[in-house]
Amino acid sequence: IIIGFLDELRIILESDELNGNEYKLGLALYDLFENYNTIFVGTDNNKFNKNIILLSLRDMTNLSTKEIRISMKKFKKLYYTIVETMIK
Repeated sequence: IIIGFLDELRIILESDELNGNEYKLGLALYDLFENYNTIFVGTDNNKFNKNIILLSLRDMTNLSTKEIRISMKKFKKLYYTIVETMIK
């Protein structure tokens, strides 16, 4: 799922369909997912603490929580589309 998400995310980032905040968030998400093994070292299970992820995204993008939440909608749709196609 992560590899598929990264592939699709790369395509979206190369297009001109994103506004400035969405582009910043897309780059931060790409970095997080590409390096999740090294970024989240020390977690004893596969669940990530959403507060740590949000803090990381705020630090990487200099966006507020509200701006991240609004910009995240496009990437959530992408994720659900990828998961849905993998289930079929």
